[in-house]
Amino acid sequence: PVFPLGGVVMFPDTYLPLNIFEPRYLEMINKAISSKSRLVGMIQPNNSNQSKLYDVGCAGKIIKFEETEDKRYLITLKGLSRFELISEKTNRNNFKEAQIKWDKYSQDLEKKNINEKFIGLKVSLKKYFNIKNIKVNFEVIDKCNDYNFVDQITMICPFAFEEKQLLLETISISKRGDLLQSIIESYVGEENISQVVKH
Repeated sequence: PVFPLGGVVMFPDTYLPLNIFEPRYLEMINKAISSKSRLVGMIQPNNSNQSKLYDVGCAGKIIKFEETEDKRYLITLKGLSRFELISEKTNRNNFKEAQIKWDKYSQDLEKKNINEKFIGLKVSLKKYFNIKNIKVNFEVIDKCNDYNFVDQITMICPFAFEEKQLLLETISISKRGDLLQSIIESYVGEENISQVVKH
């Protein structure tokens, strides 16, 4: 099963909490929960053509599941690996199922030992959060040296669908880090230009 959700991407070794309430997606989660793998593919609809999906998504395993009194599901997915979409169809329960292949992103399943400080990225991020009036604990950001820091920032920042997709499809973490920094700096640069224009 795949869950098309615009503006939402997931990466390997990240956690994505979801609130499921639409009947077709409740059915989708029922099917995933009853399967051995408990996998759901997160994928964005292609913004330029809502009926189509992007070619790359990320599969996550349901690791937490709770049913609320008003019949919603609160789940948490743990990202496992990105995939390429081969084909998809809407089934009789009205949710999408896809044929996928894993080959291009096979390194997602390997253990990573990257310990970067992300100094330049953190400096850019602080400026970005300030201009966007996003309240964050900068001490926590300063301490983050996890190899997937880049992916977590991509997931939480309000970037355009296309930017999130570009980051998702970038294979190596170091290239993703460089791309993320350039995206953030372009937002900061645009804000600085608009401030100059206002004055």
